[in-house]
Amino acid sequence: MALPDENDKSLGAALKRRRLVLEWTQQETANYFSKRKDSYQLWEWNRYLPHIRNRKKVVEFLGYNYWGDGTDSLANRCLLYRIKHGLTMSELASRINVNTRTIERIENMEKNVSSEMKNVINEYLTN
Repeated sequence: MALPDENDKSLGAALKRRRLVLEWTQQETANYFSKRKDSYQLWEWNRYLPHIRNRKKVVEFLGYNYWGDGTDSLANRCLLYRIKHGLTMSELASRINVNTRTIERIENMEKNVSSEMKNVINEYLTN
């Protein structure tokens, strides 16, 4: 089976490329992720993104963090922290004692987040 076009930067293409390099079937790959084959296929076909709790395993499988943008921005650090720890936005918000919408605004790089909230989140992520 041919590898996906290198210009295809989608997660599905990255997963399929890695699977084919390993010479694994979709079933073997699904087993690696402790998922049903049809659930894994939806990731590979770009129909669904893996839940945050599965993304750390995706990072391990690919050998790099697909979701990281390579910057040290608060948005990127927040998302990478959630992936590393398998946390939903609401779980991270609860740990920091901020509103879930605040985490969402941070990750979406929306302008309407106070400097105070950014500092609280930044301090949590740094410790």
